Amino acid sequence: MNDVDKITKQKLNVMLLVDASTSMRGKRIDQVNAAIREIRDYLIDLGSESTNVDFYLSILTFSTNAYWKNNKREELVDTFDFDDIKAGGWSNLHLAYQELNNALKKESQGGIMPDFGGMAPIILLLTDGHPSENCKKQLEELKKKPWFNVALRYGVSIELNDVKTKKNLQEFVGNNGEVIDCFDSNKLKNYIKLIVLTASKVKSKSSSFISDDNSNNVVLNQNQQVKQEIQNALVEVDDWEW
Repeated sequence: MNDVDKITKQKLNVMLLVDASTSMRGKRIDQVNAAIREIRDYLIDLGSESTNVDFYLSILTFSTNAYWKNNKREELVDTFDFDDIKAGGWSNLHLAYQELNNALKKESQGGIMPDFGGMAPIILLLTDGHPSENCKKQLEELKKKPWFNVALRYGVSIELNDVKTKKNLQEFVGNNGEVIDCFDSNKLKNYIKLIVLTASKVKSKSSSFISDDNSNNVVLNQNQQVKQEIQNALVEVDDWEW
């Protein structure tokens, strides 16, 4: 296999950290479930058109405990079988951070990320409140992971204006993403889809990947492009045809 063959089919991980605590019951979790189904279908179609990228979904729910959907840390979108997320329990975000930390290791170290090359993942954190437990220590551990640092990260604040929650989300995204306010849960599905689909489309077209001979700055610059396109699209989110 030559060098060209090694990079013709990159893996792009779309990762959603979903608050499944009691306060998410009802319309909020229904919107999340609907968004995940439509994202899966869109990524299947996008993947069928792409000769460069395979799309993988990772759904990590956190309440009293943290679980990977289907007991898999990642799954090719073509085979991803989704059952509704059920909400109930506490909001133990620190447990989700621990699981994400383990996933963002290289494959040779027990994680899901490639040992050589690879595309920076897209990570969304969706929550409607601040964590039940302090998660600063777990987030600091996450920040030691190179794959977390280059990931495009978005935090979606659902129907709240809580300073503590906003601070947690901003600490999660850092300078490599945005915190988005969704004050109306009826629009939550559209917000989630807009972020994931815009980011996936831009990344799959450019297929920027990390390697020994290309700087992470290339990926970070690409993330800036994605952020700008998402900001532009959010202005018109109410007019989008879904």
